[in-house]
Amino acid sequence: MPGKLAEFLGVQVIEDSEDRMELRTPVTEIMLQPHGVLHGGISAFLAEEAASECTTHHTNIEEVHALGLQIDSSHFLPIMAGDTIQTVATPISKGGRIRVWKIEQFRMSDGKMFNSSQLTMYLQKVHH
Repeated sequence: MPGKLAEFLGVQVIEDSEDRMELRTPVTEIMLQPHGVLHGGISAFLAEEAASECTTHHTNIEEVHALGLQIDSSHFLPIMAGDTIQTVATPISKGGRIRVWKIEQFRMSDGKMFNSSQLTMYLQKVHH
């Protein structure tokens, strides 16, 4: 279940499997930076949301919490209000306590990838 910010932004879960999370998000005026294009922080948020949610949904959260350690996000193309973002997260490495995810984002109006991110996560043991 997406968090409150994801809900506020209108994020929809399209696919949620152990090795893939796909989100779709309509781009609205509130997501734009002053020059009228999507704010890069929104792209980074959606990338982390996809990988974090997938890890959380397919991990025993009574035993471990998934925590983001580092995100690297590169933007290639502008996104405007009225478009829809497709965010697809897939694991690069799932071994041990460190998880690394590749996240690609596409503008659905033409299918072009506009952002590529990598997220490193740590699975922290929960102490009861």
